[in-house]
Amino acid sequence: MSWVEAGGGAVLYSHSVVYRNDLPPFGEQVPYIAAMVDLDEGPRMMTRVVDCAPDQLSIGMRLSFRTEAVTDEVTMAVFAPELP
Repeated sequence: MSWVEAGGGAVLYSHSVVYRNDLPPFGEQVPYIAAMVDLDEGPRMMTRVVDCAPDQLSIGMRLSFRTEAVTDEVTMAVFAPELP
């Protein structure tokens, strides 16, 4: 087993809008879109989708990797709709 650098592309596998989360710092960020995405390299991962309304999401849509600062100490991997 070895590390493989991912290219940043993914496909939306599943999603749900989270309206309540009691764990800091996520409680202050509701509602947000929790999602499972299939990376172009094969692995599936849990993440959040940003810069997209829930009603604009569709299973199989292309997404692009981004980072988002949650706090000064925590940065998350998130995905946004792929730009044309």
